[in-house]
Amino acid sequence: MPYVVGLTGGIGSGKSAVGDMFAQRGITVVDADAIAHELTAPGGAGMTAIRDDFGPEFVTPEGALDRARMRALAFSDPDAKLRLEAILHPMIRAEADRRLAAASSPYAILMVPLLFEKPALSGPYQRALVVDCPEEVQVNRVVSRSGLEVAQVHAIMATQASRTERLARATETILNTGTLADLELTVAALHKQYQEAARAAPADEAIPTSTNTTSTVNTAGGLGSRHMNGRESPHLHAASHAPATSENPLIVYEYPLTEKIRTLLRLEDLFERSAHFFSRSDALDHHMVLLTLFEIVEVASRADLKSDLLQELERQKQVLMSFRSNPGVEQTALAKVISEVEQALSALFKMTGKIGQYLRENEWLMSIKQRTSIPGGACEFDLPSYHYWLHRDSATRSADLAAWITPLYPLLDGTALVLKLLREGGKPVKQIAAQGVFSQMLGGKTSQMVRIRLPRSVQYVPETSANKYALNVRFTVFSTEPRPKLADSDVEFELTFCNL
Repeated sequence: MPYVVGLTGGIGSGKSAVGDMFAQRGITVVDADAIAHELTAPGGAGMTAIRDDFGPEFVTPEGALDRARMRALAFSDPDAKLRLEAILHPMIRAEADRRLAAASSPYAILMVPLLFEKPALSGPYQRALVVDCPEEVQVNRVVSRSGLEVAQVHAIMATQASRTERLARATETILNTGTLADLELTVAALHKQYQEAARAAPADEAIPTSTNTTSTVNTAGGLGSRHMNGRESPHLHAASHAPATSENPLIVYEYPLTEKIRTLLRLEDLFERSAHFFSRSDALDHHMVLLTLFEIVEVASRADLKSDLLQELERQKQVLMSFRSNPGVEQTALAKVISEVEQALSALFKMTGKIGQYLRENEWLMSIKQRTSIPGGACEFDLPSYHYWLHRDSATRSADLAAWITPLYPLLDGTALVLKLLREGGKPVKQIAAQGVFSQMLGGKTSQMVRIRLPRSVQYVPETSANKYALNVRFTVFSTEPRPKLADSDVEFELTFCNL
């Protein structure tokens, strides 16, 4: 499977034009919409199941799907929409996977309008490119090209992720408000960036994208990249391998020095785990999503978590705003960060009541939570209703999981921003642990987290302890034994003290 860039955007944003420009550069572009049209064309592989489920009135005399009739039904009947998705989405996913596996280009583009809304449809990808434009531009473009009414366009837009959510979850963003020539220059810059990223990526890397890394590309102003967290590879756990290059991959170990940061790191890990399993379609994967959701609610139930996030984000907003008009600061990037902080603040303010209370009020979910706390307690004879749910189609389970976890996303976004700023708030320094032991007096210096980076090829594991006076690190040889051996040689590593 090649390095995959997920391409998405709202209706009328221009993602098809962007996909065509990548294709002109010899890049394999797998278009989920095009596959759906093939499946529902005369003689298409999906038509027999559609005819059997919805009846012959939804099939044209030529044997294709009657799109206008089906669109009207889907908008008026959510259950019908789910039934159609249950037929087509697995077929689309299977064919998309086949085409991606056959790709010979350095990387591949997976173009899916519902990239974020339907992770089981899109599958895993390494980066998420969002084509964006103001909503009024979207509406005008669609009305002029399709003849749909404005109300119909708004109805379609309502079924897609909001513009705010897409931008928050993008790895790169194209603001498509310029000319086609501007768009060509932007795609050319991204093409070069993706070629380099594909060369540096490990062969087996395949990760669902999230919200942690962003580059902004404006078709009127070129390319401007910045990291949204301090990890060498987005969406990986802090202690996982985060490759800087394919020849010298690194492992990053993060050690929190305050309880607040400890909680945020745990939340980040849990949200990443849920995203990983949510991107898959198997029932056991969705079982893991649900178990992780229960853990998220437990960790997030600290009474002061939301308050801590609000206070920290507000403080960071004031700090960032003080850099306005500073000639040494790139103002476009600064404005984007401030906007993201403001959006995170707004979303957190809208979270009312106790975190996860809507889940606690769901007796069915709570019965599952109670049984899963018992080893083997979720067996089919214990929870026949849950057993039935696990045997429902993947699209239905995905919709349920999305409804349960989406209200918690403001916590995810707030956590990601605070940890991004924290990781950027330190300068890495090369250090040597003599005979595997390193100690540094802090001399009154405060820190909220330390980061240690080691080449993955070095089979040493850092054991870290710290107080307000000193930081101590001892490197042991990796072993599954309870008492690993202390390193018997000097260990070179990179140390960062991180502060907000």
